[in-house]
Amino acid sequence: MKCYVTADELLKEETITGSMTDGGEMKIIKVYADISGQEILGMGGAVTEAAAYTYAQMSENKKRELLSRYFGEAGNRYNFCRVPIQSCDFSLGNYSYIEDANDRELHTFSIERDKKYIIPLLLDAIKMNPDIQFLASPWSPPGFMKTNGEMNRGGKLKEEYRQMWADMICRYIREYRKEGIRITRITVQNEPAAVQSWDSCIYSAGEEAEFAARYLAPALEREGLAEVKINIWDHNKEKVLDRAQESFAVEGADKAVSGVAFHWYTGDHFEALAELRRRYPDKELIFTEGCVEYSRFANEDQISHAEMYAHDIIGDFNAGANAFIDWNIYLDEKGGPNHVGNYCDAPIMCDTKKDEVDVKRSYYYIGHFSRFVKPGARRILVSKYTKDLETAGFINPDGEKVVVVMNATDRDQSFTLSDGKESYGIEMRRHSIATFCW
Repeated sequence: MKCYVTADELLKEETITGSMTDGGEMKIIKVYADISGQEILGMGGAVTEAAAYTYAQMSENKKRELLSRYFGEAGNRYNFCRVPIQSCDFSLGNYSYIEDANDRELHTFSIERDKKYIIPLLLDAIKMNPDIQFLASPWSPPGFMKTNGEMNRGGKLKEEYRQMWADMICRYIREYRKEGIRITRITVQNEPAAVQSWDSCIYSAGEEAEFAARYLAPALEREGLAEVKINIWDHNKEKVLDRAQESFAVEGADKAVSGVAFHWYTGDHFEALAELRRRYPDKELIFTEGCVEYSRFANEDQISHAEMYAHDIIGDFNAGANAFIDWNIYLDEKGGPNHVGNYCDAPIMCDTKKDEVDVKRSYYYIGHFSRFVKPGARRILVSKYTKDLETAGFINPDGEKVVVVMNATDRDQSFTLSDGKESYGIEMRRHSIATFCW
């Protein structure tokens, strides 16, 4: 068995020798490799304009390091990432692909803004890992399409612009494909229940489902993009079950919508997610955003931030999630840029003035999953003896078993890891995480 540990050292490899015993009765973490759950699609982060702009400010040597950190074989091996459709708060300012309200034929449609920073970073990442999948999300339609006349501060999509907006999303997917970037999934709207000071748009559950079923799905079909999967919600977990039930009750929504996306900002709610998985076993459940917000967690240390990530990753996968996408992959020394000052942390921060890279502990905690759980893996049952350890297990397509254990307590922990055939005695230091592969 190989073991990778982050404690005093970061992702240190160790070898553990097992015995052919049953491990006894006490302090056992039991792995059931024959009891499997959902397929794992992958893990990654978001390539916003802020992330791409930050990347562009760094030297060529640092750019190579930044790419390798996330997309290289020796890095976190990201293969499932998110990109914004038009601007978001982590952009240099509001922008849309069309400004002319009368251009129903999309003659003036342009992604030139994206070609400056976002697309070059995406293409660099694809060169390092050609198998990356991309999920795209809009934060707001163009301002002229909305009831409040602007991209910021909420508002709703006007009914007369629903078809044009669906056509614009399809055009975006096609234009990105021309650049060599394949969008495989989209969400209808980022955080459709939040009126934000930045790019935002409000949909009720019914409105979101109706737009997906009557406008977006038919538009994708007409444009030869029927394989692109539509996800709803893309907001916090406390309402994930309620919104899904309301949306799927709309005629045609169950056929049009392939999955439900969600964020972590209102807490765990793993129980609601697990019930969503139980009720809709054929739908993809994708975590699409989470970050360490400076407004809430700036005073906590790096270990707390890293444990926040691992806790949510473990809880989401155990509740039935298929993929986990972090927020910005890179940010600058301020936690931006952000056009409304909504700064936050990222697993890799860049001092663009000094050309220095700061790799946070959260990066390594994410890597305990993303480096070892391969696309096409399935979650397997792991049973533990105590609440003091958090665990998740997977079996890769090649049959390799992967179990992640986190000890977020102030005490060292000892236990036996057993798959019924072999048992391994494990000593875990306080505030550490380990990935076991065999």
